[in-house]
Amino acid sequence: MKKVIWITLALALVLLPLAGTLQAQEKTTGAIMGVVYQDVNGDGKCVDTGVAGEGPVGSVNVEFVSSDEKTILTMYSSPDGAFGLFAAGFSYWKLTARPSADWVVTSANPIYAPIDADSPAVSGLIFCVQKASTVRVVLPQSGALGGAGLLAATAVLGTTTLATGLFLQLRRRDDGL
Repeated sequence: MKKVIWITLALALVLLPLAGTLQAQEKTTGAIMGVVYQDVNGDGKCVDTGVAGEGPVGSVNVEFVSSDEKTILTMYSSPDGAFGLFAAGFSYWKLTARPSADWVVTSANPIYAPIDADSPAVSGLIFCVQKASTVRVVLPQSGALGGAGLLAATAVLGTTTLATGLFLQLRRRDDGL
């Protein structure tokens, strides 16, 4: 019985300093979590909007790229739309949704997620996607001015500024200054 106590005591004395050292080490990883949802009306908002049909979308590629671009990982959203990278190293991660040709991203893409000692977990990231068959593309009509007024005003202002500068320079030379 004494032998068991001595062995237990010896193991405790050897392992206790190791446990403290391991626990004192700084954590150098974090987590990134988000969802991919369908955007029915294409407004770039798709979670808790009250719009019928805006629900999770599975099997959407989400690419994670570290700030040094040495780590590139591709994950897929689950059937409930969730995606995540756990044990993500400290970095300024760039997340890019890369859906199949049937979908178009309507929200911000890419999204950035800083993981460091102060913020080891980033959650609530949202990618909104819309079915490509329902996307409405609005183009200006053929021959429409589409911003020509601003261009003309800028051209007139620039020409006036140059002409005034030239006039003042010539006047200064004539006056002998």
